[in-house]
Amino acid sequence: MRLALLFSGQGGQRPEHWKQVAEGAGSELRQALLHCLPDLANPDFSPEPEMLARNVVAQPLIFGQQMLLWSALQASMPRPVCVAGYSLGEMAACCVAGVFGAVQGVGLAAERARLMDSAAGGPSGMLAVLGLDEALVEKLASVHGLSIAIYNAPQHVVLAGPQEGLLPAAEALAAAGASRLVQLAVRTPSHTPRLSEATAGFRRCIADLPDRRLSIPVLSAIDATSARTGSAALDALARQISSPLNWLACLEVVREMQPDAVLEIGPGDALSKLFSEVAPDIPVRSTDAFKSVDGILAWLKRFI
Repeated sequence: MRLALLFSGQGGQRPEHWKQVAEGAGSELRQALLHCLPDLANPDFSPEPEMLARNVVAQPLIFGQQMLLWSALQASMPRPVCVAGYSLGEMAACCVAGVFGAVQGVGLAAERARLMDSAAGGPSGMLAVLGLDEALVEKLASVHGLSIAIYNAPQHVVLAGPQEGLLPAAEALAAAGASRLVQLAVRTPSHTPRLSEATAGFRRCIADLPDRRLSIPVLSAIDATSARTGSAALDALARQISSPLNWLACLEVVREMQPDAVLEIGPGDALSKLFSEVAPDIPVRSTDAFKSVDGILAWLKRFI
């Protein structure tokens, strides 16, 4: 069986994902997560949506949830033909491929969040725009200080920039005929030059990580380049913080690798929906679509 894995980014996290992590983390991973998210120790605590949207909460939480799922699935799955991660999800993709360990990854995810918040320069956000040509979106967005951060599909991009520019940009884009506008639960101008200082800071964090041959190729979310060494994957991981992502290119490369099935690991099902548009003939599901790990594995066994 040829399996490809996609790791979701921020935006789909909900209280049930917090509960999964709180109840499922083992000793070492749990200690690392408690260092970043001490409220996980309280079984009665349920985070509000605003808290879950904060980078310093969302990034270690989502990474931790993805690692819990991976650890539960890994032994029963074939080695993937490739892995790719959407924004924060590239952290999990790198970890699965062997760039660094899960416990170390929790600390890196928390530091990534801190660096992004510090470099943002004020309240910021992200806005998904559907139904308009990229050139027009870019022109209208730039008037309000926003930039294209992610290319998801033809006529589907994500903008990022100052919070004060989101509403007027949305009004201008709606007037221009946008079919859908969605403000994302992300509070930084991710994947824009505004976070260049965060890229530099993250490079310093990963500078001493050893280089090694990877067990699985990692597709860069920037341009779908396949990294087969730790150094190449880490370089892309740092660059993507302040560089636009071409997620469509990633999905097209995954399709070209002709997997029998694609599994999205992490909160939400946005990546599954995007992949089904690119490759409607290849089965794809999100872990969130199942009630248990056994359900995920039962679905995967169909393709063995």
